[in-house]
Amino acid sequence: MEQEIIEELQHLCLTKEETEDILISAQSRDDLLEECSLSLFGRLLSDRQQNLRALKNTLKAAWKMGSELRIVDVGNNTLQFKFGSSYQRDWVENSGPWNFENNLFLLCRWKKGLTAANIVFTHSPFWVQLWGLPFELMSEEVGQDIGRSLGRLIKVDKRASQSDQAKFLRIRVDLPIEKPLRRGGHIVNKSGEKFWINFRYERLPTFCYLCGLLGHDDKHCRIHADWQNTPKQYGEWLKANGAFNGGSAKQMNFSSKNFSARKDVNGSEGQTVAENFLHVTPAGCRDGNVNGGCFQNSK
Repeated sequence: MEQEIIEELQHLCLTKEETEDILISAQSRDDLLEECSLSLFGRLLSDRQQNLRALKNTLKAAWKMGSELRIVDVGNNTLQFKFGSSYQRDWVENSGPWNFENNLFLLCRWKKGLTAANIVFTHSPFWVQLWGLPFELMSEEVGQDIGRSLGRLIKVDKRASQSDQAKFLRIRVDLPIEKPLRRGGHIVNKSGEKFWINFRYERLPTFCYLCGLLGHDDKHCRIHADWQNTPKQYGEWLKANGAFNGGSAKQMNFSSKNFSARKDVNGSEGQTVAENFLHVTPAGCRDGNVNGGCFQNSK
């Protein structure tokens, strides 16, 4: 509806008064600038209408920040999250991806001139497991090269090299949501040898098994309308069955219908790290594979 209004306005002829600039003498208030700088903006990547009230209530319960977190509906299915500190903002941003009812929840930071009409969500962070790497290439440098080819590299998980598993290398990447998920790729070393590696994604939400895009399933694919007779190029095998877990953490079923603590991936109940730490966990996908995180209680 809003897009239709914008298109109609583009064909309107402005009056003389409407073409005149309106000068603003007041400067941006410091308190408003600080409030904006401590904000994140979020929107569900879904082709269906969602219950924003249920989403807000579930987020408040999941993040456990109490009254310090303010959630404001700014229009265009976008929410503004106003945090009490940069620590809280960064924790939410770094603990993603977050899912609601198995739909990916996109987040971005504030910048000057941002409005609900011009805000664009282009990327989402994911932990990607790299399977099939030759043992001599299981290094941070190789992970960085592969990560840059997938999207915006955030970091390589160094804990994996210190653990008792060497099945895969783990990297965190901001993936472009307008492109299909990469199932794998060929890597070529300096000697010209070529190897195929497979990609598996942790906490992968709803995606299309036909086109590989996030945000819809097979039945709602706009690229392949005849979804029943189209061969599936993607599948459940893109979802990581587990992840390197450096510590014990509870899993939360991030859903408005069922929000409850579960056992962690190792089968044991998550324990409190310290008295001033609260375990909360980002959204789990349908198979419940999630990693833990903790939010420092500021009270």
